[in-house]
Amino acid sequence: MSYYTKWIYRFIIVCILLSCSTQKKKTTIQIQSGLVGIIGYGSLMSRQSMESTLKRAYQDSIYIVHLEDFIRDWNWHLSLKDTRLQERFSNSVWFYICGNDTISLNNVISLNIISSEKNRMNCVLYFITPDELAEFDEREIGYERIDVTNKIEEFDFKDGKVYAYKAKPEQIYKPQLDRGNSRIQQSYVDLVENACDSIGIDFRKEFEESTMQYDPELVAPVIWKTVIK
Repeated sequence: MSYYTKWIYRFIIVCILLSCSTQKKKTTIQIQSGLVGIIGYGSLMSRQSMESTLKRAYQDSIYIVHLEDFIRDWNWHLSLKDTRLQERFSNSVWFYICGNDTISLNNVISLNIISSEKNRMNCVLYFITPDELAEFDEREIGYERIDVTNKIEEFDFKDGKVYAYKAKPEQIYKPQLDRGNSRIQQSYVDLVENACDSIGIDFRKEFEESTMQYDPELVAPVIWKTVIK
């Protein structure tokens, strides 16, 4: 073996060792029996909003974590006439006010997560019971629950799973078809941003960096509803 070849081999070995040494070492969390992890990346970052579904004060640990290979996008989309919503808001008609005009509202847009290789997004991790998880399944209309146990940057998990909610393909907002009668609620934007701010300036900054920007023209300052009797 020539001197040059030996030098190349040594250089490769050093690079490999340096790469290994710079990798972040994960801490292992053993999930208690009877609990599962749930990721909050939008409204669920708000403890108050989370507890409204939980129907109790949350008293377990809360972790600030990063979800690998995902970013947020404002592309969850649902018709306000969807039967699943009508079960909650029977006979409701929705509208918003733009200037002096009252405009009927057909669809709402909210946050979702989309696959984005080699990117990461900050979020919040809670632990709840499977029965409580079923309540969140009911809350997250138009989303499917996905397993993200192996996508948490900071931790490995033992004896349990961690889940997040991702919009079903049929619930994805399509600007070319849906823009004219779809809006984002300002109150929803405020809820998410206030949740970020309550965690800290750095968290809010990371949120902005890992979230696709929405079109400001899609935001409705106030959304109203009337009930037809």
